[in-house]
Amino acid sequence: MANNSNRNRNDRNYALEKFDVDIRPASNKRPSGNNKKRKKQGPMASVLPQSGDSGAEKARKTLLLLAIAILIGTLAFLAWQLIGINKGGQTNSNIADIAGEPMPEISYQQPSHIANPTDVIATTAGTLEPEITDLTPVVNKPIEANWDVLKAENPDIKAWVKITGTMLNDAVVQGTDNEYYLNHDFYGNESISGTVFSTYKNDWNDPNDKNKILFGHNMESGYFFAYVMHYVPDDKYTEPLTFYKTHPTVLMSTPEGGSATYKIFAGILANTEPQYGEVFDYISKTRFDGVDDFNNYIIDIMDRSWFFTDVDLTYGDELLTMSTCYWPLGRNIDTRWVLFARKVRPGESEEVDTSVAERNYQAKIFDYYYDIKGGSWNGSVWDRSKLLSY
Repeated sequence: MANNSNRNRNDRNYALEKFDVDIRPASNKRPSGNNKKRKKQGPMASVLPQSGDSGAEKARKTLLLLAIAILIGTLAFLAWQLIGINKGGQTNSNIADIAGEPMPEISYQQPSHIANPTDVIATTAGTLEPEITDLTPVVNKPIEANWDVLKAENPDIKAWVKITGTMLNDAVVQGTDNEYYLNHDFYGNESISGTVFSTYKNDWNDPNDKNKILFGHNMESGYFFAYVMHYVPDDKYTEPLTFYKTHPTVLMSTPEGGSATYKIFAGILANTEPQYGEVFDYISKTRFDGVDDFNNYIIDIMDRSWFFTDVDLTYGDELLTMSTCYWPLGRNIDTRWVLFARKVRPGESEEVDTSVAERNYQAKIFDYYYDIKGGSWNGSVWDRSKLLSY
């Protein structure tokens, strides 16, 4: 039995030695020089600066945290914008329903030459087929807005503006300045989309106020003045004026004057900052001091227009100006696309001969545009016989 006992003890010691197992109580164990106690690090140790980090490591982690903060802020801002845009569109649709002018069901897609602007100063048009082959103008239906309900909702309302067959179907309000409705909706709530408004300089009750100037955001959702941008000629196509030729008119209705049709006659790119060249003042010209003042204003517009039409003009005509943002030189260069139309005269046909409309490749543009895109202005090429009072 002694031999068996010694053998079992030796076998056990052999097994413990082989696998380096220490069976002593924890209180009797001696610390090993190779087993220093380490501070347990959390899952964020690789991101958050630690007391034992080197200077370079702390700098790396600080930059990483800054990048993460910027990313989170950017995503939050984009989410806020998206929510605001959707809310603005829904508000706009609700107002249209209240007005009795429901929004058409359209799947909006921004034109490629607007989303990715290219050099529009060229000598010839493109060679692609037109976006659509049927260039028959849309047929307008007079606006019949419910003014009593709209006035009860917001007494600032002045008009309703519409381009048939598009999402441009909006109430027009007027504030005491040109700032408030840039970021407030029809109900006065803060909104990234704002709403369509006229300049505070317009006097809607004065018959001598001959130029109603409207502003609206160019929303990627298609709401407000996004469709004004569709009148920018698309030079990739053999017919760069496709949208104009199918939508040559704008409708505007007022509580006192009813629904009227306006014939579009020009579209320009306007600079807003003097350091980039001439700033054409279209935002304050609500009335005209005589025939010469009117004629000179129209000539200034037509010299800058990116297209010509068969629409004639004369002193006494009522004008409609629609302005929105457009950035062909990048968003850091604050420019506008401005559309001009004139009211159909009493007894005049509302039809427009769009077959004679043509692209103007000699439009007058501000200096910085030429510096970036090339080209220059070589003088007026507009047919001034279209200005009947000239």
